[in-house]
Parts: sequence; structure tokens; C-alpha cells
Amino acid sequence: MIECLSNPDWIKPQIDFLIYLQNIRVNCSDIYDKFFLSITVIGEFWLPTLICAIVYWCIDFKAGIYLFSLEGFNKLFAYLFKMLACVYRPWILDSRIHPSPLAIPYATGYSFPSGHSAMSSSVLGGCAYLLKHKVWSIVLICLVLLVGFSRLWLGVHSPQDVIFGLLLGFSLVFILPFVIEWAEKDKNRYILLTVLTDILVFIALIYIYFYNTYRMDYVAGQLLVNPQHLKDDALITFAYSLGLINGCFLCAKVSPFNPKEMSLKQRIIIGAVGSAGVIILIKFAFKYVLLSDLQPYYASFLAFLIGLTITLIYPVIFTKLSRKSKML
Repeated sequence: MIECLSNPDWIKPQIDFLIYLQNIRVNCSDIYDKFFLSITVIGEFWLPTLICAIVYWCIDFKAGIYLFSLEGFNKLFAYLFKMLACVYRPWILDSRIHPSPLAIPYATGYSFPSGHSAMSSSVLGGCAYLLKHKVWSIVLICLVLLVGFSRLWLGVHSPQDVIFGLLLGFSLVFILPFVIEWAEKDKNRYILLTVLTDILVFIALIYIYFYNTYRMDYVAGQLLVNPQHLKDDALITFAYSLGLINGCFLCAKVSPFNPKEMSLKQRIIIGAVGSAGVIILIKFAFKYVLLSDLQPYYASFLAFLIGLTITLIYPVIFTKLSRKSKML
């Protein structure tokens, strides 16, 4: 165990459970690690964004607003809790934990709560809520639980991280429908929601940057977690989430559209072009631009534009083109 850290008694059973899973994992083929690594992708933000976008652009506008709200608020709350709790990863808490080498590159920063568990439970849970179909709901919930278990199997999260992540996601699933329903009664309420969300996020960022006191633990002269890097990541994450939320709320106010009014061919083209754009923007921009040495303030502005493009700019463009084609 890392000498500079003292772990409370309640964490020890969780460490024991992770070691139990680890003993099973090291005696199994790495094919299981690869399987659970593929499952955990469901909780990464680019795939949920793609799911939300397809629903938003091509199937049901209001349902898409709900799903994008889930994704945006999920990322905001999950990252805020990470910065407030400042809980280290399991292998830092106990040196007996050896996470899967395949998963380490995707497990950075603080551990609590599990962002993958929170994201999968919110977006897939939201899909189950919308579908209201027993079989599909069971399938989606099983996928959510598999994502949570994958984080434990890979050794990158403790049970408390996963459980709280799931609770966070499912809580948003049942709370946000009331918020969306309230806003639908008067479109001006979407503007109010946008303003209130922006103000709350601004306050949270001020706290994260200037008032929160972060742990500064060193091992062999090396800082375990650099809070400044996480502050910069929070700025970019919050900006992207605000882009998604602001975009869909503003679109509902100034440029609502109904995908069902478009032909099947138009929806397929819109979905295909938009999906390719999402993958390019998120996979390329975040990896090679936003997460490079670019100043965090510039990177956060680009992240905000990416979110806004997905939920506002692109829908406005294809809606106008669709209406124009009908007039010709």
C-alpha cells in the first residue's frame, strides 16, 4: 500500500473484492480483458453522443433533447463530483491492485465516480425509458451493468465508484423528463434553463479553479495526480457539455424541427453525414487538438463549438436545406 495514503476501513472490503476479481483475471486469457474493454467503450462519450445524435436528428427531436440533456448534465455532475471527492484510483490506494494494461491509458485522473458507469446508465437508461419496451429495456439495463462490471474487472474503479456512477446516471434519467416537460409548456423556459445552467457551471468552475483544496501526494518525488491538469480537463469537459445543452435548448426555442416530416432518404443522409462528422470531430479534435498542448481556454472554446455544432448548427443547416428542397 502507498505509504503516503491512509485508507479508511470501509474501503478495505472493496479492495479485497478487486483483488479477488484480479486473481480470476490474471488466470484467464486476455480475450476477456479485450471483451470488457470493448464493452466499456459504451460508456465513453463519443458513442453515447452518436446515439443521442441519431435520435435527435433522425427519429424524434424531443427525445433527442432529453438524451442530449442526459449526456450533458451527466458529464457536468460526474466531473464535478470527481473534483470534489478527489478519490485516487484503486492501484494508488493499494499497490496490490494491478489494472489491465489495456485499460490504463483510458483511466486517468480521479476515480470517484465512474464516468463510464454514469454515462452508460444515463444514455442507455434514457433509451430504455423512452422505449418502454420490456425486452429492450432489459437488454439495455444489462449492457449498463456490464459496463459497470467491466470497470471492476479491468481494475480501474472500485465498487463505490461504479455504484455511485450508476445512481447518478439513473437519477438523471428520472429527473430530467420533468424538466423537459416543464420547458415544453413555454419555449421561453428553454432560454431560462440555458441561462441557469450556464450560471451554475460558471460558479462550479470558479470553485474548482480557485477554492477547492486538492490533495498533493508524492511517491518517489512524483506527484500522483496533478490537479492543474484536471482543472484544465474540467474546463474542456464543461465547455463541451454546455455546447450540447445550450445547442439543443436553443434549437428547441429558435429552430425546432420534426424528423418525421423528412423523407426516409433524407434522414439516412443526415444521419450518415452527421455521424461521420461526430466521429471526426470527437475522435480527431479531442485527441489531436483539444488534448494536445493547446491552451485550455482555446481548447474549451473549440469544445464548446463542437457541442454547439452537433445540437444546433448542423440541425439548422440540414433543416433549411430540407425545406428548400421541398420548395424546388
